[in-house]
Amino acid sequence: MNWFLIICTVVIAILVLFISLYFVVHYQHPEDKNQAWIPKIVVLLGFAVAMWTILLFPLDVANQQACDLDIPLSSCDADLPMKQLWYAVYIANMAITFIAVPFSIFYYEADSDWSFARRILSGVLWAAGTVFVMAMLIAIPYAFAGYAEFAVQGARSGLLPASYLGNMSYQYTNCIGLFSYYNASGSTPAVQSNLTSLGYNCDVFVNQITDTWKVRVSIIVYAMAIVATLGWVLFMVFGAIGLVALPIDWIRAFIGRPRATITRSQYIDRARDLARRAKQVLALADALKREERERGRSWRWRRNAKALNTQLLVLEEDEAELEMVYPQSEDPDYKWVLTVMGFWLKLFGGLLGLALSICWVLQIILYILIDPPVTPLLNDMFIKANDAFPLFGTLLFGLFAFYLQLAVVKGNFKFGLNLLIFRVHPMRPGATVMSSFLFNVALILLATTATIQFCVAAFALYADGTAVLDIFGNQLTSIQGLKYLYNENIFIYCFLGFAALTCVYVAIRGPDRWKRQKVEDIYAM
Repeated sequence: MNWFLIICTVVIAILVLFISLYFVVHYQHPEDKNQAWIPKIVVLLGFAVAMWTILLFPLDVANQQACDLDIPLSSCDADLPMKQLWYAVYIANMAITFIAVPFSIFYYEADSDWSFARRILSGVLWAAGTVFVMAMLIAIPYAFAGYAEFAVQGARSGLLPASYLGNMSYQYTNCIGLFSYYNASGSTPAVQSNLTSLGYNCDVFVNQITDTWKVRVSIIVYAMAIVATLGWVLFMVFGAIGLVALPIDWIRAFIGRPRATITRSQYIDRARDLARRAKQVLALADALKREERERGRSWRWRRNAKALNTQLLVLEEDEAELEMVYPQSEDPDYKWVLTVMGFWLKLFGGLLGLALSICWVLQIILYILIDPPVTPLLNDMFIKANDAFPLFGTLLFGLFAFYLQLAVVKGNFKFGLNLLIFRVHPMRPGATVMSSFLFNVALILLATTATIQFCVAAFALYADGTAVLDIFGNQLTSIQGLKYLYNENIFIYCFLGFAALTCVYVAIRGPDRWKRQKVEDIYAM
């Protein structure tokens, strides 16, 4: 076995777990601290599986390149069982998305007065219902349309006696001879004189001998195809938004950074103002509760509740900015230096992300959408990097794939299920409850399935011979009913459309700030 690849895989897998743990700690709500352990474990594994799925792609490429080109992978002693690893991570993806997440959500949100056993039972029943629905969505179409269709080009040829080949006076070519044998009795003589030539088929396309080869795919591959199709709906939204918003938000964060700290008297004045606003928000919340008890949740109540929630977000944002410009610790100067360095890192990350986003858009247009491709572009860059040093191409390839996954996470955190009407389960640092965590982890896991398929289409030349190309590049794109979505690039056109809309929205709206609407006059104080 290739121990270098195995060691790298283990180290990176552990590193991913620590990154996932940082996400959980950084975003969790204070009320969930030191509790809700089952949902936290599910969230931790969900983020880890999403990242492992992306990083498995460059591992697949490195594994394929571990042997010399003249040695097939079936005879290579250094190859890892990549197809089995792909199946394993996708089964884990589906298990977390459709079993662990529903169970954890309803276990977490169960009535606090319920016993532990009753909360477990509630989670199990909801998870079983989710599994049943997904099983029907997969099993019923699989029974009737669980086939992959491959267009094949055929050719017919007669069989020549060995003695006939010795008497041929012309040079051998790649032509296919067509022959038949005739005699009066109907038997087939073994003499050359009864051999009748029907001509030579030098181009199989001339005869248009075409057919469709239909083969049943495994239930795992079909389930992966269904889940990947659902994931594409999320990916074309989240990925497109993140590809634009990720670098722009980092650059704007640097441009709008605080230039200096404030004095203690300034801090006290701003803190008093925050306290006054907090009391007003609390009074408005009490007024809304009274109205809900007296009149119910009317349209006016929902509008005011949304405005109040906006004010609460503004209050939290202003509190974080106040703590930033007046660092409080044993060594405030050191903390301020770290803050300044963080903004400069955001500038560097924003510029790098902007370059990667532009490269991704060019790769989509020049390699995927235009047929035949104008240029392999990034594929050539990876191959030349491998020629310089084998690990360079793999690392560069992993950078582009991992950045795309970061864009999906960014789009999910920024947009959520906003749908231009309301936001479901927003992600906010230090204020995200576990139910929101679980919901967004499920969305990210679904989108990850499409991210992999998208990378396969974009880097098909570089990933030639890999297990993932065989699964996603051949089988999934040939399944009955679904292949037209992929072969016609429907999702990719939608992806570019959402990216263009995001560019227009970001340019018109400006920096990302919550609308500061005042609702103090809605109710009598």
